[in-house]
Amino acid sequence: MARTTDNASASATSANSSITNVAALANVSIATVSRVLSGKRTKDDDIARRVRAAAAHLNYSVNYAASALRSTVTNTIGLVIPTATDPFCAQLLDEIEPVIDVDSQQLLLGIGGDQATQIQRIESLVDRHVDGLIVLPAWGAYLSEELEHYASTLPIVQVGGRRCSSRTSMVSIDENAAMEIVIRHLAERGIASVAYMAGKEISFESAELFAMFHTQMRAHHLATETEWNKFGDRSVQRGFNCAMRLFSEPLVQPEAVVCADDSIAFGVMVALHSLGLRVPQDVLVIGYNDSPIARTTMPPLTSVRPPFKQIVSEALRLLNDAPGSPAHISLAPQLIVRESTNCQR
Repeated sequence: MARTTDNASASATSANSSITNVAALANVSIATVSRVLSGKRTKDDDIARRVRAAAAHLNYSVNYAASALRSTVTNTIGLVIPTATDPFCAQLLDEIEPVIDVDSQQLLLGIGGDQATQIQRIESLVDRHVDGLIVLPAWGAYLSEELEHYASTLPIVQVGGRRCSSRTSMVSIDENAAMEIVIRHLAERGIASVAYMAGKEISFESAELFAMFHTQMRAHHLATETEWNKFGDRSVQRGFNCAMRLFSEPLVQPEAVVCADDSIAFGVMVALHSLGLRVPQDVLVIGYNDSPIARTTMPPLTSVRPPFKQIVSEALRLLNDAPGSPAHISLAPQLIVRESTNCQR
């Protein structure tokens, strides 16, 4: 004789349950059940508790896919980033996912390290009918045509990089302010000469930061040399190799090194240690992104911290603003001072 298992019974209960049954058991309207279970009714009162208890008793859950077919709202936000391993992208993900979850939305992620791949990811997310799109352009990627194409039908916010479209909103970091606080900090420490290890030369962003570096150096009357300032990958190995070349030669050497990323700065510090130079007594080092590596170097690394919470907050706010009203929000970063620059000349 066949025997019904607990799992089979639960499946049958779930299949036979409906929003109508939940509404009847909780003694509320179907609309109220929908609002409570979708998260649109945020008030946590007796009604909400009755609805959740009834849904749990009947093993009922919202079918988001079916709901999306019946509605123009899918409760999904698309996020396109160059890589999940980059410290900036990783920390942005850490900030945005819990906020999306609290709002009963889902985050759909697209990863593309170059322009062509990012365009594919954007098209894929649009095909999934996301309610809004946040895009962090890859280094050197220019997504103007793609973002212009979808801007009339979908709220889009670009984060960082060179602005791709005047029809989409943008949240950026005030990089000039970032470079200004870095160079001012070094000037206040009595530093007279600085080297800069920039990002990739082919990108607009790296070129712009390089120009800002020279502007702030002149403003604070500090010296630098052309051979000290190099473009390259944002990696520990790159920082190590550059520092070994820069500090091994018996020539005039910089008193401080500013790096476009904490990984570069870590490589610089490893090289300096291997050469018998001390940080910060002999050379001051500053990184960028205030990634976890900045807190674990020896000594701990002074680094520029992007305002991640504000970036997420502003990006989501702009997604919810009226379409056709693009805005550009520029946010100031913060310099987190640690022992790698804790030395007065």
